[in-house]
Amino acid sequence: MAEAQFRVTVVADPASPHVIASGEIDLANVGEFQDVMAKAAADSAMLTVDLVAVSYCDSAAVRALFALAATTALTMIVAAEGPIRTLLAISGLDRVATVVAKE
Repeated sequence: MAEAQFRVTVVADPASPHVIASGEIDLANVGEFQDVMAKAAADSAMLTVDLVAVSYCDSAAVRALFALAATTALTMIVAAEGPIRTLLAISGLDRVATVVAKE
């Protein structure tokens, strides 16, 4: 089975920074994920992270999102059903950040 290739991009909007991730976020690429989110949130009190196209997150990704939520008003957009929405609920991230389900 081929792994989903990780990609992360930033939508440059100073009023509402937005990071879009896709593929698998794990220990191998979580540093890049964290760096992109930190840079996007550097000049804003809030950040939206679109995880709709993310197929897998390990504990390193969860830690990165918790760390961001501790200092930034974090909104995460996720698929209405699937493993990422379940992960956010089980980990408690949905209690410290806003989670928006996208159909």
